[in-house]
Amino acid sequence: MQTSPDRVHYRPLVDACRARGIGRTKAFELKARGLIDCFNIGRRTFVYLDSLNSLGERLGEAHRASTARIDRKGD
Repeated sequence: MQTSPDRVHYRPLVDACRARGIGRTKAFELKARGLIDCFNIGRRTFVYLDSLNSLGERLGEAHRASTARIDRKGD
C-alpha cells in the first residue's frame, strides 16, 4: 500500500484527541498507559494518527484481557 506524500501521519496529541472528543487529561493518560503511540519534538507531544484511529480496538482488547484476569482469579 502506497501513501501519498502530502498525507499527514501525525498531529499534536492534544489537537488530535480533542478532534475526536478526548480531553487533554485522558489523552496523556492513554499515552502513559501505552495505548497510543506518541513521540516528542522538543516540548510538544505528537501522536501517530493510525494509533489513535485504532484506539477503540486496543481498548476493547485491554478490557477483554482485564476481564479474563478477573475471571481467572475467581476460579
